[in-house]
Amino acid sequence: MNKMDIERAIERIRKMEEILNKGLELLDSPATSEEMLLAFQGNIGALERYYGSQDWKDDLALDEAGKLPADLRRGVLSEDGIYDLLEKNKEKLESFSKDVEKEDSEERIGVAGVSGGFNVCGDPDVREVVTERLALRAFRHEYAGSMMRNWVSDDTVQGMYGEPSYSTEEAVCELIDRYVRTTREGDTARFAVIERSSGECIGQASFFLIDKNNHFGEIEYCIGQAFQGKGYATEATRALIGYGFETLHLHKVQICCRPSNTSSKRVIEKCGFTYEGTLRDYFFRKGGYEGRMFFSILEEEYRSRMKEGES
Repeated sequence: MNKMDIERAIERIRKMEEILNKGLELLDSPATSEEMLLAFQGNIGALERYYGSQDWKDDLALDEAGKLPADLRRGVLSEDGIYDLLEKNKEKLESFSKDVEKEDSEERIGVAGVSGGFNVCGDPDVREVVTERLALRAFRHEYAGSMMRNWVSDDTVQGMYGEPSYSTEEAVCELIDRYVRTTREGDTARFAVIERSSGECIGQASFFLIDKNNHFGEIEYCIGQAFQGKGYATEATRALIGYGFETLHLHKVQICCRPSNTSSKRVIEKCGFTYEGTLRDYFFRKGGYEGRMFFSILEEEYRSRMKEGES
């Protein structure tokens, strides 16, 4: 490394060190609110990416070679230092998530008074469903920009579940209006999938069909290509299953996919669905026919698994 490269490394270390110190200060302070921590998640994400990058390895090698100033703080070059922050961050986010789940549970009991009975969600501004890394929220026009950046303008992503892509924010806002309207009418329950660390809308997870007479709902989801391979689809689908049984009081949650869609099949398997069967030659795509595979979870199966998880 030449002198300029070393100077860049020093500046990079100082920047990451500042994030590390500020992050630990936030996480150790009892006065830190969820909003304050969520606002800092982008910085923590940058630190985590740095830790897994070649830059971190190069900077560590410079330190081990004695090429960094003696007075340079270098906590970010300690695996324990970054690991400690990431673990504290995870635990703090989980504690906020548990608080939200408790409030939701108390609210459902207070409003419904009973746990049984089918409930059509007529309010488009439903409470958000929070997971470790995601927040499933009602669609709003303010998400149009990140929807365009991350998934709704992508032919590949939209084509995977038979939807068109959108090329203008105006068209996306019209789509959002339709999502809100059908949710208000109780025909769907659509959520924008928000990555908590960045605040970006990275996809959608929805009950695109709610059968009010037979008390079942069918799930669909999509995640932008830049965010695939991180387990987000599985995390969002599991959250939606819980929402279907706990809030909508469905009797059955089902999901379908094409046999060739191996990534969706993996998500379905991870989420514990039972295979029911395949409707042959259901889809005509790219000059050929494909079947439609059906999977489902019944309420009693969901309840049984929840009890097993608690024991």
